[in-house]
Amino acid sequence: MSARRGAAGLGAATVLALTAGCGMLGIGGGGDDDKSDEQRLVEMLNESARIESDLMAAENRIVQNCLEAAGFTVHDPWSMQAYEEEEMDSLTYGYAHEEFLLPAEEAAEWGFGQWSNSMEGSEDPAAEDYWTAQEEKWSEEDGEWEEPDSTDWDALTPEEQYDWYVAYQGEEYAEYSYGTREDYVGSMAAEEEAMEEELSEDELADLEEEAAAEDDGEIIVEETESEEPKPGGCQLEMIEALYGEPTMVEETWEGDGETETWKYWTYRPQNPAYDSEETMWEDIEADYAAAMSDLQLEFTDCIAARGYEGWEFTEYNSMPIWEFFAELYYQNASEEEQEMMMGGDSETEVPPLPEEAGTTYEEWKAYEIQTAVDFSECGEEVGYADASEKAYDEAHVKAYSAIEEDVYAWQETMNDAVSKAQELLDA
Repeated sequence: MSARRGAAGLGAATVLALTAGCGMLGIGGGGDDDKSDEQRLVEMLNESARIESDLMAAENRIVQNCLEAAGFTVHDPWSMQAYEEEEMDSLTYGYAHEEFLLPAEEAAEWGFGQWSNSMEGSEDPAAEDYWTAQEEKWSEEDGEWEEPDSTDWDALTPEEQYDWYVAYQGEEYAEYSYGTREDYVGSMAAEEEAMEEELSEDELADLEEEAAAEDDGEIIVEETESEEPKPGGCQLEMIEALYGEPTMVEETWEGDGETETWKYWTYRPQNPAYDSEETMWEDIEADYAAAMSDLQLEFTDCIAARGYEGWEFTEYNSMPIWEFFAELYYQNASEEEQEMMMGGDSETEVPPLPEEAGTTYEEWKAYEIQTAVDFSECGEEVGYADASEKAYDEAHVKAYSAIEEDVYAWQETMNDAVSKAQELLDA
């Protein structure tokens, strides 16, 4: 994670290190011939993350200089934090089969763990041990992240903080993000009262709603269209100095008979690896599904022979584990409880609940564990996991190779922006 830069700027060493990175790799992926395609692409993505993080730090330093020239010497540490993604060691994180093929010992002990999400499961003495085991299982994959020190910022009055937001992004943007000055001051007062009286989150939310209602009596309704105001203040000055005018982007989402449209402003050219993420994901899933189609049939045949009729792979090349067991455990629950757990009707088709699953929580849990064991054994029998990892890895390499030239070109553009930022900071 990039540290906060000194008042003089980033320093020449940082810029030289960054501008050297793309040349070392070479446009089009030149470099060490002994490296695998995946290693080369992983290094490309890690280099992109480092460049973008340092560019964010440069942008923030330019904004801070602007704010300090206007008399604002204390900054919101959350707004001024340069984020860097955790370094990757693989293109692929998480395989579709991991949702329904568990290690044999884990399957035999815990099943899929869906019982722990049920009403009865929350009272099951084994639930605590299960969740402890899950935390230990995933703890190694959680990256370390340190919260910024907000002591100086927290010492400012709400009025001073709001003035900073206005200077940072303009009055219209501050109101869009935090409400009016009165809204912001009221919400901060409610939060302080909650801390003093140890109010619950619900009570705090009620206080904030009351404060907002007292201001203008407005009733907030969920909108299906939203438009972000153009940033102003010192942020706009930085944008115009480094990139020119920001650009309005409009995106639309359609689903469940509803259409949502939102408009927002962008200024820094987006990494092609993220810009084409949706299309890449579709290509990866399609290539993976094609490679696994025969084995998927073998797997469903294997589990059908063990009594699991009607199970089919989802559009995400997995099994509807969560959906099936949610129906199993909540079959006798009220509509309200089902809505809370399952979120309404699911479009994913699941097999009918079998009689052999039983009628009590203990029987359902035993059935889940046996299902996990049988699925695991069938996966081993047909060699599903190894083939799945190979197919998914190859699909990722293919997808990222297709945008490799574009990513290297983007890196050069970003390195130019870093150099320009350095010139502004040194001026």
